[in-house]
Amino acid sequence: MAMLDDEPSRPHHRLSVERINGAQVSTSIIPARHAEGGGDWCEAFAVGKNLIAVSIGDVCGHGIVKHATMQALRGCIHDALAVGIVPAAVLEIANAFLRAYDRDENATAIIGILDMRRRTLTFANAGHPPPLMAGPWGATFLEFPRADVPLGISATIDATTHVVSVAPTTLVVLYTDGVSEHERDPLTGAAELFAAALLAYEVPMTIPAALIEERLVLTAANCDDAAILTVRMPPAAVVRRRRTASPARPASSTRGSFA
Repeated sequence: MAMLDDEPSRPHHRLSVERINGAQVSTSIIPARHAEGGGDWCEAFAVGKNLIAVSIGDVCGHGIVKHATMQALRGCIHDALAVGIVPAAVLEIANAFLRAYDRDENATAIIGILDMRRRTLTFANAGHPPPLMAGPWGATFLEFPRADVPLGISATIDATTHVVSVAPTTLVVLYTDGVSEHERDPLTGAAELFAAALLAYEVPMTIPAALIEERLVLTAANCDDAAILTVRMPPAAVVRRRRTASPARPASSTRGSFA
């Protein structure tokens, strides 16, 4: 993973770009101004020759204590994804972990698996802002009628699994509410994010997370933590050249394996 420009005055600001299974992945994690640590996280990593696991979340609040909670929860989620547990079941595990770690904490999260061969995104959402996809057809937020419960609110959760098609060259954007509500105005923030994602798709030579961060002026005076994770799907020809791998099984609300 290539790390870029850590701002000296904001040592926890991290911007990175890398290539995973043929896809360009970029991330940006920005703590709230003057915060000693952030409660937002995002990451992506290979879990097979054609599979990419994505994880993003937001522990309520910021500061050193929230940062510690975030690191513990992120580690729990990473470990579950690494051994092949499906997204909805990962959220159930994460919910139980957070309840045991600190009964007063709560967090939102999205867990997903991108299948490069099948060109699908399988994901589950625990009260988090919806994913955004941009492509030649425009852009759309992946919103669904049922609102899933954030982590830590109740003893158990029953996360819903969503499976959507992701065409070649599509830009998938995951983000926390510190991005879409960076000026405490959700409607304006969502519109700005929508426009920035379209621009990032249309200018493929850019680093999408950096462009979105710049367009929304997230490093100026943001009062909340912010995280951005983008995945630019490879062209169809690139996917065809890759060796095939076992397809991802549809996720369910019970523990299983996608590998």
